[in-house]
Order: sequence, then structure tokens, then C-alpha cells
Amino acid sequence: MNRVLLNLISNGFYAVTKRGREGNGAFYPTLKIATREFGEGVEVRIRDNGVGVPAEDHEKLFQPFFTTKPTGEGTGLGLSISYEIITQQHGGTITVKSEVGDFTEFTVRLPRRERAVAG
Repeated sequence: MNRVLLNLISNGFYAVTKRGREGNGAFYPTLKIATREFGEGVEVRIRDNGVGVPAEDHEKLFQPFFTTKPTGEGTGLGLSISYEIITQQHGGTITVKSEVGDFTEFTVRLPRRERAVAG
């Protein structure tokens, strides 16, 4: 999960930095991380107010080698590896909501696992 969080946060920093460089100077970069419990699991939301992701790219974001970054700036592996870690290793889900020029928000949901108590 460390790799997943680091990747999502790094992508958020990239997006807000890019929007700040493209803007008119009135932009205030924001990256928010929120956690909460839900039913039998936990949820982590990571939201930035960067450049956003076009709707037609949302489904492709988790495919290996797909990137929205320019050539040489992204490998296209970060989100696909994150997807595998969340879904395969932890039995969770990851989704994205985004609007170009406004925000991107990733939601990670993980089931709570009971731990054996040594006795």
C-alpha cells in the first residue's frame, strides 16, 4: 500500500504543478487525503485540483503502459501496478472521478481483515 499511496500522491503533485504552470497565477494547488470507515472496510480518497483527466481516458488509466503524461515523463506503470496491488493483493477496489481543468479524485476501498490474536 505504501507504493500505491506514494504513486497517487506523486501523480497529484504532478497534476497541480502542471496546472499552476499553465495558469494565470491565481491558482492555489491543493491535494487532499481523507480516510473513513465503511461497513466491513476502509476508504482512502486522494483528490487534487490539478489539470484533470479526460473522461475518455478514465477506463484506460489502470492499463499497463497507458499514461497521460508526455513522452519521457511517465512510464504508464504506476496506476496499473497500484490497481494490481489493491485488487489482487488486498481484495479492494480503486476508482477515479475527474473533470478536466478542475480535479481528479481516486477512491481506494479495502476490506477489513481480522487478525489472529496470539494467545
